[in-house]
Amino acid sequence: MSLETIDYSNVISTLALAAAVTALLWNIIRDFILDRIQIDFSISYGQEIGIKDTPTGVFADAGSLEPDHYFDNPKTLFIITNTGRRPICISGLGGKYKERGDLGIPLHGLPIMLQPYETFSTTTKLQEPLLNSITENKVIDIWVTDTKNKKWKLSRKGWRRLRDTADYSASNKHTPNN
Repeated sequence: MSLETIDYSNVISTLALAAAVTALLWNIIRDFILDRIQIDFSISYGQEIGIKDTPTGVFADAGSLEPDHYFDNPKTLFIITNTGRRPICISGLGGKYKERGDLGIPLHGLPIMLQPYETFSTTTKLQEPLLNSITENKVIDIWVTDTKNKKWKLSRKGWRRLRDTADYSASNKHTPNN
């Protein structure tokens, strides 16, 4: 075959074949390698604050409001988000102490099935023993467990937010005496 007798239908069919193979490979990579279940979660200390003249409110992290803001009802906020492309059932929240073993954190509303990109959030009363363990660096790890017993560990960013709000809450800057 010489350059003078190039058949354009062969060139077009070759390009179409290359495009089809590329699309097939991308679908395989996306569905089997990139299509994973992923959980992001965070924990922080602070207070629920109602918005005046409305039934809604917001959660303010400890230390995020004006300096030395008084928290009359401190709470712990737990946010769990399914950032993957498949549904997942969250069964619990736990962790590990440096010396004493495992840590269990009971949450109202678990177990729960989270669809892709769905978020579950709940607040609990401030748990002083957990707060003190975090500020004294006695907790090694915190994780969310799914129904297949896979542990999704708290990220570095999550630990930073947890420690910052825990340190502020433990400093008693939010009490009326200071």
